[in-house]
Amino acid sequence: MFGLGFGEIVVILVLALVLLGPQKLPEVAKQLGKALRDFRKVSDDLKGQFERELYADGKGSPRPRPAPPTAAAPVPTGPAAPVPQASGENVPGLDAALAEPVPLPPKAPPA
Repeated sequence: MFGLGFGEIVVILVLALVLLGPQKLPEVAKQLGKALRDFRKVSDDLKGQFERELYADGKGSPRPRPAPPTAAAPVPTGPAAPVPQASGENVPGLDAALAEPVPLPPKAPPA
């Protein structure tokens, strides 16, 4: 909820209780709940009005909802094919990599 953790919510509730007092806190919470409910109702009505106006001409239609994902069908497994041997024909650059080993620089002694 709004990126708040449990600890932050507890701190906010304790501050509200201290600032408002135990008599006024339920009344404020009731007003806040009513305001949020009214805001959600207005936003849903506005969204519905936009959709009705957008699709009123009959040309457009709301996008169909995608079907829920289904489980993938199991892939039949057969006997494993042998893995081909690496060669210059099927691995580009293998001949050059195996031609000469590259010498590593000597390690510096620890200071």
